Amino acid sequence: MDRKLLRNYLYNVLYQIVRFVMPFILVPYTLAHITADYLGIYNHAGSMMNIFILFGILGVNKYGNREIAKVRNDPEQLNRTFFEVLAMQIMNMIVATAAYFIFVRMTVNENRFFWNLTGLTMIASMLDVTWFFFGIEDFRRASIRNMIVKVLGVALIMTLCRTPQDLWLYIVINAGSELFGQLIMFIQLRNYVHFERISLREAYRKHFYPTLQLFIPTIAISVYTMLDQPMIGYLYNETHVTYYMSSMNLVKMFLYFITSIGTVMLPRVTNIYYNDEDGEQKAKNYIRTTMKIACLLSFPMCFGMMAIARNFISLYLHASPDAAPIIGNLVRMGCPVMIFISMSDVTGTQYMVPTGMYRQYSFSVIMGSLVNVMINLMLIPKYGAYGAIAGSIIAECTVTLLQLFLVRKRLEIGFLSKSYLVYALGSGLMYLLVVQLGRILPLSIPATLLQVGAGMIIYFAVLVLTREELCMSVLSSMRRRLNHA
Repeated sequence: MDRKLLRNYLYNVLYQIVRFVMPFILVPYTLAHITADYLGIYNHAGSMMNIFILFGILGVNKYGNREIAKVRNDPEQLNRTFFEVLAMQIMNMIVATAAYFIFVRMTVNENRFFWNLTGLTMIASMLDVTWFFFGIEDFRRASIRNMIVKVLGVALIMTLCRTPQDLWLYIVINAGSELFGQLIMFIQLRNYVHFERISLREAYRKHFYPTLQLFIPTIAISVYTMLDQPMIGYLYNETHVTYYMSSMNLVKMFLYFITSIGTVMLPRVTNIYYNDEDGEQKAKNYIRTTMKIACLLSFPMCFGMMAIARNFISLYLHASPDAAPIIGNLVRMGCPVMIFISMSDVTGTQYMVPTGMYRQYSFSVIMGSLVNVMINLMLIPKYGAYGAIAGSIIAECTVTLLQLFLVRKRLEIGFLSKSYLVYALGSGLMYLLVVQLGRILPLSIPATLLQVGAGMIIYFAVLVLTREELCMSVLSSMRRRLNHA
């Protein structure tokens, strides 16, 4: 991974950390001052609004990123492509916004004022050009802008919103901070593009069908990431919904460190694939490297979390002694999801989307959704959240295996390489050591930190002793930089 890719990755990871930490700061405050009942009004309206945004944006986030990356070496093409995609996005979002407000007028009788205020956020989504900055690999501006928006929004809410009657202000701050962030990015656009009149009909002719192709897997992913919770509520009970959400949130929060690689690699692979001489081979080399990185990180994260889950959850949820053991078991059970999602992020986001394998990508995700729904229908009525976790694991495994099968003739990953055996061996040894420490040490935060530290040391030691290729390459690069410093 070269310096620019590393910087982009770090910027994206930093934003994901801010995105994860801010709710931890804000939730206790808003629950205490605005109250759960009033927040429920906004959350309900927001969940419905997001459905309309989903249909309005279609697949522009990934498609725009990819198309900008393809033409960024040609200023004229870059300019035209940007305004065509943006014009189509704005038109689609105008229709979606109108549909939302019609929906509110026809179906909402109570709290309509708050629902209408919530809809203002759709203006920010209409003007969202993050995909452009990702496409030109300027992650610094996009990440800093997103972090500023998050921090500013939280600061304003904690300063100005003090009672349930301030719900309207809470909504306005959320919508206003998002819109403010988009306006900042529009000011930054002048460094890259200049206004150009384009044909809306031509924009739709060129770009609508490809965005629709990427919209299909987006919907499919939404089905098996969003449908689990209502299925548990209807087929088992609402308590297990909380158990499932809590456990999967803990499992997936570590994935930010891995899926951020896919975000920065998509434009790089796209640009190389379409513009470089021997671009296809270079793209394949990138994918082989990022698959190693994904497995190098996801294997120890998976086995490490499995090893510390019970102790960690007991400490984290010490005020809920009844829920802690169940959530701890669910976290342990759900950890393999980290490996499957990490691998499919490489094959799907980093290879299939940049190289135009839309149909194959859609097929894999749709099949994963169908498998998830079938497993849920079979297992949730009897096992509740445990059944839903099993459904998620099998669905993610299905997506990963299908994608590996579909790219096999175009892309040789190299799973027979010694490195993958080393990742599995190191993670297994780490797991055994950390579990044993958990049995010996008392239940405490220092003991858990000691488990984590010991696990990292044993895994790194295995990589070094076996002279694992990627690890040795990174260490050699670090030594060279230190010698030249």
